[in-house]
Amino acid sequence: MERQEQNSPETLHAVEIDYQHVDVSRIMEQVKKAAAERPPAPSRSETPQNDVSAGQPGGAASGPGGGGPPAGFKEKIKGKVLKLMAPFFPVIRLFALPLHEELNLTNKNLHETNRRIDFLYQRLEDLDQSMEYIKLLHNLSHNIVVELTKLSIEHDGLKTKARILQKDLEFLEKREKTLEKHVVK
Repeated sequence: MERQEQNSPETLHAVEIDYQHVDVSRIMEQVKKAAAERPPAPSRSETPQNDVSAGQPGGAASGPGGGGPPAGFKEKIKGKVLKLMAPFFPVIRLFALPLHEELNLTNKNLHETNRRIDFLYQRLEDLDQSMEYIKLLHNLSHNIVVELTKLSIEHDGLKTKARILQKDLEFLEKREKTLEKHVVK
């Protein structure tokens, strides 16, 4: 039963959509037609402030609680207060000027601090990279020292073997000479 509903076209706010064969241009035409048939909503400036809005009882026009001010009351009060304060604006600006200057100075200081922090972060990255190079060089020098130590030990061992072979050679030469003397006699 659900498959039959999915296969049949649905109507959504006077727009018929066939999900099996979606035609975007046809849907857009239907949306435009539905929008043209709908009466335009009155703008806020066109609605009278004192009229009771449709759907609300006569006593509930003033707000959700019933006892609050009407919708345009706040704007009217704000406008009147601004008109009353207009002569005092230069004095207010005079009092706010030091605050504005201090705010600009603080902003400059923060900008400089941010630049320094960025520079320090860059230096820190450079130092981290340098530290990696230093670690590599340290490991390389350590490995070179180990290899040189091995070669030195091997060199000393070969020297000792060469001395032993030299002594053996001298012994064999002496033996040969004595054998020759015995054989020749």
